[in-house]
Amino acid sequence: MRVVVVMPARDEAALIGSSIDAIPPSVEWIIVVDDGSTDSTGSLAVDHLGSNGEVLRTEGIGVGGAIAAGSQAALTRYGTDCIVVVMAGDGQMAGEDLPTLIAPIAEDRADHVKGNRWMHTDGPEGMPLIRKVGTWWLSRLTSLASGQKVRDTQCGYTATSGTMLSAWDWSKTWAGYGYPNWWLMEAGRLDYRITEVPVRSVYGTETSGIKVAGFFLSVSWMLWKGVWRRGVDWYITGRRTHPLLRIIVNSLWFGGWISILLAFSTPFFLLLPPVAFGLLMGLDRKESKRRRGRPTV
Repeated sequence: MRVVVVMPARDEAALIGSSIDAIPPSVEWIIVVDDGSTDSTGSLAVDHLGSNGEVLRTEGIGVGGAIAAGSQAALTRYGTDCIVVVMAGDGQMAGEDLPTLIAPIAEDRADHVKGNRWMHTDGPEGMPLIRKVGTWWLSRLTSLASGQKVRDTQCGYTATSGTMLSAWDWSKTWAGYGYPNWWLMEAGRLDYRITEVPVRSVYGTETSGIKVAGFFLSVSWMLWKGVWRRGVDWYITGRRTHPLLRIIVNSLWFGGWISILLAFSTPFFLLLPPVAFGLLMGLDRKESKRRRGRPTV
């Protein structure tokens, strides 16, 4: 199975060369997506790639959009017989971790693999505190939205099977920095297998273009809508869930929220939501485990 690296980059002239050079020689093809750079990122990428890859040029569509463009180019070249690995053009992904990242797909244990910096022996070394807090919060929301527990949702070092990518709905994607959460949310909702492997945390001279407040609010809102969307798909409109389980889950979910509203007038009702949501989480975990590896698309 061929391994293709998709490398989104924008104004990364200082780091794009070393990022490309760090990719293991076992990689079949490298696709650098130069997303509207105003510096020499594109020309430097061409020089370092040689005959081992190509440069796609997009016009500032965002990192998520750039990854989508690169992934579709990989599918056009190799079809489903590939694993697409995302490595950023700012040098934050260690090339020596790539074999570990692709192993679960090569061994048919997963469809989408996430790098997890907490699982590595060095931990999230060098990660700013604000990123640690944000990762904690967004990881919990993403786990709810996807139905599968993921600890390091914000790590962009990922591997995805060509089979999953070939069935992906490219008309619906998240073009900005919240793309890892979007991919996890949709992959979980559609019953693909997600797993995490340890990767090294790399921080150097790169700078982030994320506007923290706006990013957290927009991604949190996207994920909260995803929680409801998965609930509707699995337990209301979908036909793959047992009818009795649907009734129980809906009773617990809506009963818990109604109890919260009733508690404003009768405090006794505050005792019910923890019980209802606790039972709901247990049932949802069992249903998620049953569904994994049986994609709905």
